[in-house]
Amino acid sequence: MMNSGHIREFAVLAFGPETVRGCVFRRRGAQYSVTRHAIETVDSNDPAQAWKRLLRQLGRGRECPLFLTGALPKGIFFRFDSIDLTPRARREALEMELSQRILAVPEDHRFQFYADEADAEGNVPVNVYVIPGSSLEHPAAMLTQAGGRADEFLYPLLVWRSGDPAVDLPRLDPEFGFADGEWRPSPAVPDFGPWEALFRREFKFPEGSEFRVGDYLECLLAARLVIQPGFRQAERGLRLLPDPMRPRRFRNQLRITALLVILLIASYAWSAAGSIRENYHAYRTAVAERDRIKRENTTLSSRLKATEKEQRELSRVVNLKAGESDVIEKLAVLTELLPSNAMVSSLRWSESSVDLMIQSEAENLDLPALLRRVPYWKVGQLQQRRMGDTVTMITLKLVPNEEAAR
Repeated sequence: MMNSGHIREFAVLAFGPETVRGCVFRRRGAQYSVTRHAIETVDSNDPAQAWKRLLRQLGRGRECPLFLTGALPKGIFFRFDSIDLTPRARREALEMELSQRILAVPEDHRFQFYADEADAEGNVPVNVYVIPGSSLEHPAAMLTQAGGRADEFLYPLLVWRSGDPAVDLPRLDPEFGFADGEWRPSPAVPDFGPWEALFRREFKFPEGSEFRVGDYLECLLAARLVIQPGFRQAERGLRLLPDPMRPRRFRNQLRITALLVILLIASYAWSAAGSIRENYHAYRTAVAERDRIKRENTTLSSRLKATEKEQRELSRVVNLKAGESDVIEKLAVLTELLPSNAMVSSLRWSESSVDLMIQSEAENLDLPALLRRVPYWKVGQLQQRRMGDTVTMITLKLVPNEEAAR
């Protein structure tokens, strides 16, 4: 069942023993208009052809809901007062009360109902239509041969409520009509004027005189029920057709949804794969760049160490002193100062000092007095020790005389 608040367009097909007729209703603003209508005569040899031609003339799309209306064989319609119940609870209550409301409950029965608004005393008028399950065989066969499916069957009188005019449906029941909540004999000439005035307030009809309310009264009554605000809430009570007669609209929508989900997942996977591929290439590029920089750093570090080593060698060579050019002269001066009885046994000359080991036979050799005449050095350290009675060992360390150097 479709939500009438979201139905922009729907079709109603009314069938009878001699004709099938239908209308297409489309919402324009707040009102529904009859956009197409047609009547086909039923050929007793091939009745499905009339259904097929009518559906073709109505020209509805696959997504346009189709509602059947008419009178089914051995169908029983009645109206009674009930209390306010949910559709599910009312269906369960009706299952138990059918035997009290009708003379004989059909085998394998099906029924649909539509509840009116509660009156001042809280009573809720309910319209009920009961049929045997076999009554649906004829419309099911016609739909199958015509290549169509229906959303629901709606008995025309289900929408009748208190205050409505009398309803006479000579094509469905030529003997009886419904008025004031009960059946009564139909007049010889039914009066459709009150219903035409009522429907013109609810629908917009095509211009001209080709559309007559009496020709499409069953379709208009069913359409009146479809456009009710409570039609969606009444779905559980109106369900009458078996699932094989219903369109697989939701199944197609589920298939389309599943296909769209698969395409969405595939698109996401493709996008993710592209992103992963780009990230992988970026990662490999970054790794290669890192390795290249590491190699360059290693090469530069090796070159830097070699350069530093070379620089240290150059600095050492540059800072290396070439020595003293007047060593011989200084040795000559030192030799002249020493007495003839003194012998130098060890001499070590460096930039910072001159270390001498002197042996002398003189008992009182005054070296500090002798060395004061030497301008180059001064006594840094002097040790004398007597070795026996004849030899004196002298350890002498001379350091540069800075005052003489200046």
